[in-house]
Order: sequence, then structure tokens, then C-alpha cells
Amino acid sequence: MNPPKQEPLAVLRQAFPGWYIDHDAVLGRWIAMRYRPLTTQETKAGAKYFLQRACPERLGIALTGQTELPRTTP
Repeated sequence: MNPPKQEPLAVLRQAFPGWYIDHDAVLGRWIAMRYRPLTTQETKAGAKYFLQRACPERLGIALTGQTELPRTTP
């Protein structure tokens, strides 16, 4: 028997604890906003404070890219 599948919102929130993540059912958009402001250095490196995507998979990809920025930026 397979364990019950988690809802995408719960999965994203667990995977990216530094972000406020929600789904707007009316607009059909998935949003993520950082809990803390960005530094100037993070902004120059391409970090975003707010992300919006049409599906949870694309939001997860965007969030993964944001978490990898500090590793790829000097």
C-alpha cells in the first residue's frame, strides 16, 4: 500500500522553509515570498523577493533556482 500523496502546497512549504508559499485558487497562481528582505548583494546576484508561477511544479523549480544562487555566485 502506498502512503497518501501530500498536497503540493505542503510539499513546497516543507521544502522551502524560508519562503511564505500559497496558492490563489481564484487566479490559479502559485506564489512565494521570502520571509526576510534581500541584501543588495543577493539582489545583484539575481535573487528575487517574490515569485509567481502557474503551477506548483514550476514554482518548485524557480524556488530551487533561488536556493542555488548563493552556491553559484561569488
